[in-house]
Amino acid sequence: MSTEPEKPFRSWIGWIIAGVWILTALAVLIATRLHPATDADISLSVKEFSFLTTASNILGPSNEEELLISGVGSLRIQFNTPQMVSTGGHPAQAMALSVEGEPSASCSFYLVRSGVLDLGGASTITLGAASAEGRKSFSMKVHGPLSGNLTSRPAEGDLKPGFECRRVRVNGAQAGDLESSFSVQGGDSIFFATSDARLDFTLPAQSEIGDTQIPILEELQFFSLDPRTSDPKTVLLKGKNEVSFGKLAKTVAVKDADLLVVTPKGKFSLRQFTVQDGIQLSLGGTVHDVRAGAGAGNMKTLMPSAFDHLDNEKRIYGVVPALVALILGILEKMGALGKK
Repeated sequence: MSTEPEKPFRSWIGWIIAGVWILTALAVLIATRLHPATDADISLSVKEFSFLTTASNILGPSNEEELLISGVGSLRIQFNTPQMVSTGGHPAQAMALSVEGEPSASCSFYLVRSGVLDLGGASTITLGAASAEGRKSFSMKVHGPLSGNLTSRPAEGDLKPGFECRRVRVNGAQAGDLESSFSVQGGDSIFFATSDARLDFTLPAQSEIGDTQIPILEELQFFSLDPRTSDPKTVLLKGKNEVSFGKLAKTVAVKDADLLVVTPKGKFSLRQFTVQDGIQLSLGGTVHDVRAGAGAGNMKTLMPSAFDHLDNEKRIYGVVPALVALILGILEKMGALGKK
């Protein structure tokens, strides 16, 4: 009985197997260098924050001990009871006022409650907070149209409701200063409209102010430029500063001394912010990149790599053995492996 001659092991079979390993290793190397866009949840404590938004309004109702509006455009004030009003040093009683602001006009309101502030189209907002003993201070700069309603509150101890304005025209008269008290029982109404203005809020110690679900359109830079040197300075404060990539169960801490840049992709929003020991931010959505570092020249991405995404799908560990086994199985069926 004759036997089939043994088939020699061909060198090209080894090259195929080696090629599978080499190509897989190369693919892994490339995957570690790629950082695809992914969903992120970002929690930060900052002293200042700027963003572009298409939100139609911002902030919720809150009580203020003082509200300073720099860059007043116009005011309409309706008193509950006649009030003595001083215009340019000339007192007169009034039930209503129509006020127009000159360039750089400003008004301070004491013991008022502000409502939701309306934005007129895409606006650049800059939020800033600084703590003061016994009270909170908070500022908001708006580049774009802004309007809102205020209501005077009743007197509180030594604090009396009232207002004062600088560089305004009252009922069409010559520009000057304006001062008056509000009704002691509160309830006077004020409507203001302006553009490219700054609002400074002084809040009672126990009060809260903030907002939720504000869309963000452009890159966020968590640093400011030193006016003396133009060097970037971080705006992060000590606190919870971290970026979480929920789908990968990966969280990266951000040092409070680092610069931070977040580049959104698609839908991204300021989910919530509150003023408490600075400004506490919760941001979320799809990000194209998140970079951090001690200086502008050495910032590195915090984004997961494509390999991290694959690694999260644990099946990647079986890819190479499965490919090799498949090739060997096919070759064995073809009788190409030879016999020992």
